[in-house]
Amino acid sequence: MPNVLTTASNVNCGHPLAATQLPGAVNTVSTAKLRVDGRPVLVKSGILLKTISKCGITGPNSTPCSLVSGVTTGESLKLRAGGQPVMLDTLKGTTDGKLQGDVPPTPQPKLAATAGQAKLQAP
Repeated sequence: MPNVLTTASNVNCGHPLAATQLPGAVNTVSTAKLRVDGRPVLVKSGILLKTISKCGITGPNSTPCSLVSGVTTGESLKLRAGGQPVMLDTLKGTTDGKLQGDVPPTPQPKLAATAGQAKLQAP
């Protein structure tokens, strides 16, 4: 079963920054009352349209990811918080980044997450 994402989870754009080898981090937020290890669980609104810091896309005619543009999978079908489905570590989605030669610009499909906790899972 997939693990539930919280504000402590690693949600990223999938493009590692050369200096750190870490992918760009999505700046998630949540006001959900449901918590795991003291951290609120994430719902779609806590990820969608949130900013991304330190994306590793570089080069001429390239644009680093700066915003989450879509969520394609990763919403729980059963577990909810505040009436919204919680997000799972099966999260996949897109960002607004652009790779060199990407004409017309297409959303970058590498959005992913690691829960960082195994206490709460969703079927």
